[in-house]
Amino acid sequence: MTTPQQQFSELSQANLEKTIRLTNIAISGAERLFNLQLEIARDLLAENAATAKSLAAVKNVQDLVELQKTLSQPSVTKTMAVARTVYETASATQNELNKLVEEQLIDFNKNLLASLDTAIAQVPASSAAMSVIKNAVESATNAYGTVTKTTQRIASELAEATVTAVETSGKAATKSTTRKSS
Repeated sequence: MTTPQQQFSELSQANLEKTIRLTNIAISGAERLFNLQLEIARDLLAENAATAKSLAAVKNVQDLVELQKTLSQPSVTKTMAVARTVYETASATQNELNKLVEEQLIDFNKNLLASLDTAIAQVPASSAAMSVIKNAVESATNAYGTVTKTTQRIASELAEATVTAVETSGKAATKSTTRKSS
């Protein structure tokens, strides 16, 4: 049998490990976003240099109109790609955090059920009541798992549909703008 000091030590160690894992998830997400920002800054610098060179080569209004057409479509496409990457990064980080929370809930429920089992073993007279409580906890855990998975699936599908709709409308707006300037 473990002593209270050993239990406290094990609990402290487990909490430390979970805190480290949570911190690593947050840092990893921030790192991915920071790297994305650096990549965008580099691309913008290169694009701005190329645009400046192209503008310097413009000799008349028709060349300027053609340059405008060629510049508008890639920027919308790139903006959509960046938005999708940011969404995917945030979604991946959120999924990792959700997984951590789910593991915490599962651990809590296991500990609760183990405590109820211990209580049932020590108090046989109220075992029927404890069994009802245990069944209620198990049912609540199963219901929570089902609701969580369904909610995550719906949120993911909704976010994906929103990103797709924004991309479609952005491309349509770009085509419309390109036609008007022709």
